[in-house]
Amino acid sequence: MTTSITSQPTHVLRPDELPQKNRGGGARTVPLVTYGRGATSFLNGTTQFDPGAKIGHHTHNVAESVMVVDGTAIVDIDGQRTRLNTFDTTFVPANIPHHFENASDEAPMRIFWTYGSIDATRTLVETGEYGRIDGESADSSGPAGADSVEEDAVFTIKEGREADFEEGVRQAVPLFQTATGARTLTLKRSVERPGVYHLTIRWDSVEDHNVGFRESEAYSKWRELVSDCFAADPQVEHLSEVLTGF
Repeated sequence: MTTSITSQPTHVLRPDELPQKNRGGGARTVPLVTYGRGATSFLNGTTQFDPGAKIGHHTHNVAESVMVVDGTAIVDIDGQRTRLNTFDTTFVPANIPHHFENASDEAPMRIFWTYGSIDATRTLVETGEYGRIDGESADSSGPAGADSVEEDAVFTIKEGREADFEEGVRQAVPLFQTATGARTLTLKRSVERPGVYHLTIRWDSVEDHNVGFRESEAYSKWRELVSDCFAADPQVEHLSEVLTGF
């Protein structure tokens, strides 16, 4: 077995062994890949419908894809109703009202759903009830996505050292990926100011970054890789999610 390249766990998830959330009206959801189980950019799970069952019309703030994995379904997308057979798959962009129904009055139906962000939410059209998808998880173990933060570090790089800085960040990826609480890392370069970069890292908490990482040997190695490229001290702040519009 090789040395782990990430602090995040791996899982084999079996729906029959996981907690269910009763959605009412004969529908039950089993969250699979959740933030608490290590998700970084999407959420997925299954929902089973008893014969004739359906869920309320609703919207999400991010794109959603659903596959019928057992039985037959009816999907209502903004008033357009379509019958779906097993393995038929839908794609619904953010903020479009929709819902699923079991097309059969005799047999159960099951869907497999995927949301395009860990910050996905659901808003019921009839009542306006609103909540995070990961907040609905029947399994509350592990960190919560709502508590996570994004570190936004802005770097101004010496002219002619841009390639060196980019290579330094590339070499530092394992240092961050093995750090406790680190979820994702993205480096972007300014179009208008080519010497300016934004490094964005999602952490489970501010403490994971400010204490866990900055007081580690990995932080010293990170600075050794890139600090000679700095034209000014980096500007760092932590951001919490307020709104994902789409």
